[in-house]
Amino acid sequence: MAITSFIAGEAITAGNAVYVNNSGFLYKAIATNEQQTAVVGVSLDTTTRSNLVRVASDCLYTPLNSLNPGDLQYLSVATSGNIVTYSGWQTELNATTLSGAFLTSVGRALTTTTIDVEVQKPIYVTR
Repeated sequence: MAITSFIAGEAITAGNAVYVNNSGFLYKAIATNEQQTAVVGVSLDTTTRSNLVRVASDCLYTPLNSLNPGDLQYLSVATSGNIVTYSGWQTELNATTLSGAFLTSVGRALTTTTIDVEVQKPIYVTR
């Protein structure tokens, strides 16, 4: 299990997928921008800008819900910080005018409430 602390660059909620910007601050990740899709893990804390926040990577994260065990979970195209299924990712991409987005696996659902956080390198997917 790896837990690292960062300073939040914006308000972050526990369970958000997050990335570190060029200045070293933590932000909610989104699949529409190459820099912002570089997920470092899942936030363990809810906090506001300029406060410390702990991030879990390569470990189990439990306080989620409605997961389908075995499904890979991906970074959302539509909502910063959200984690969705592949079909959710496709639906979100199709609802935009984007020509493509980054498919970033954040982990795999082990139970209906637990994800094994194991971030993979983003892959750009075009429509």
